[in-house]
Amino acid sequence: MLYAQSPELEVAWDKTTVLIFDAPIQSIDRGSQWLLGQKDAEAVNLLKLKAGSKDMPNTNLHVLTSDGRIHEFEVSYSEDPMNTTWDFRKKKELGSELKSPLGMNFTEFEGVAKNLASLESKSIKRQFRYEIFFWIKGIYYQDGLLFFDLMLHNTSRIPFQPIGPEVRIVDSRSSKRSTSREVDLEPAFSLVSGLNEKVGVESGQELKSMVLAYPVFTIANQKRLVFRLREARGDRELQLSLKGKDLLQAKSLPLFIDTH
Repeated sequence: MLYAQSPELEVAWDKTTVLIFDAPIQSIDRGSQWLLGQKDAEAVNLLKLKAGSKDMPNTNLHVLTSDGRIHEFEVSYSEDPMNTTWDFRKKKELGSELKSPLGMNFTEFEGVAKNLASLESKSIKRQFRYEIFFWIKGIYYQDGLLFFDLMLHNTSRIPFQPIGPEVRIVDSRSSKRSTSREVDLEPAFSLVSGLNEKVGVESGQELKSMVLAYPVFTIANQKRLVFRLREARGDRELQLSLKGKDLLQAKSLPLFIDTH
């Protein structure tokens, strides 16, 4: 695992301290329950921190980002923090970005995602609701990662600002006594990008590419892999699901994509 040294942070009870990273946040470990942390729903590389009490003791914080780096912080309480915005993004020289344990860094993943978005659109699973098409274009496997290539086309005149996709494994057995069990999955890498300028769509409509990558996994026959897409400011929601046999149909990434 790769580590990035970071300065000591100060948090307040009535002010928000913001951390900005190069890559999306994958997981957060807080040393104390009094340290409150929340990932931003839209800016996936942004973390918001506050003190849950004015008597919060000194503690620590670890943040794992999808480029494979662990950022370690010492955190203390202050009524008036000297700095409430920490930007840890850096300009990277060619070849300087560190590899994740999965053999791919975020810059390389971005190249994969952009190339997948440019491929001819097909449909493995598809849903149409609220004048919105939501579909899975492809499933791929490479370097220990499962890639899911999704698309969204909003044909209505009302913009759709998506949250997600949220991905979970749902175990829903047929027995009436059993309950539906769900396990949320966090992607190793994810990228959502607009394609309106590259692909001809009617004025006022939206076309978005969504590429997610997870450490490889499989699911049993009675389980489903569910992709849920919600609206940031509204009630529109779309959902797709895959069976275990669908994951086993994953193809190799197209040969023209260079991930090394």
